[in-house]
Amino acid sequence: LDPEYVSALFDGYSSRFESELVGVLGYTGHSLLYAALQKALKQLGKSPLSVKKIIDLGCGTGLLGEIVANEMPWVEVSGADLSQRMVEISRERKSNKERNVYASVSNEEAVEYLSNLEAQSVDCIIASDVVNYIGDISNMLEESSKCLIKNGLVGFTAESYEGSNTDNGLRLLPNGRFGHSRSYINNVAILKGFEVLVWEGCVLRQQKNVDVLGASIILKKI
Repeated sequence: LDPEYVSALFDGYSSRFESELVGVLGYTGHSLLYAALQKALKQLGKSPLSVKKIIDLGCGTGLLGEIVANEMPWVEVSGADLSQRMVEISRERKSNKERNVYASVSNEEAVEYLSNLEAQSVDCIIASDVVNYIGDISNMLEESSKCLIKNGLVGFTAESYEGSNTDNGLRLLPNGRFGHSRSYINNVAILKGFEVLVWEGCVLRQQKNVDVLGASIILKKI
């Protein structure tokens, strides 16, 4: 989707973002993605204490960042979001220890932000409710690979799309968001030097009282 459209959409949505997304639509992607991250660390035999720096792409008002800040307070969390208003809100967000959730928050598009990070400087990149607005994840994974440490992780939620014989498994859905098939994500991950470590099918939200199916996904850099 066009970045200017997404930015304007969420600028206008910012004041009621959490009450509608979580309260009305029952969105749980942020907590499901955090759980998937912990599962990935356990599978790798890595202590959460080994994680020092996390990037929260499309951080919004800070729902996911706050979970990380509360549960992993030793981690430096930096965020990026297209919406200036969302950035302003997340910069003010506090953890349960009354500390800033984010060390910094940038008003940038995800791939542009990643491209400006130092090589091999990040342990983990997370993105809740983001790739369904980006669509093609190729560039995101390419830039993620550059800034991640060896065996670094990328985690994101994706809305389900079964795919067909006439497409590559990526489609703009009737709800205005992109859907991704499992084969599409697998193929792009391999192409960009990642492997799927965790794939947890889930209900991400409600839309018109119907479950929106998707997955919480963790990729490992190889």
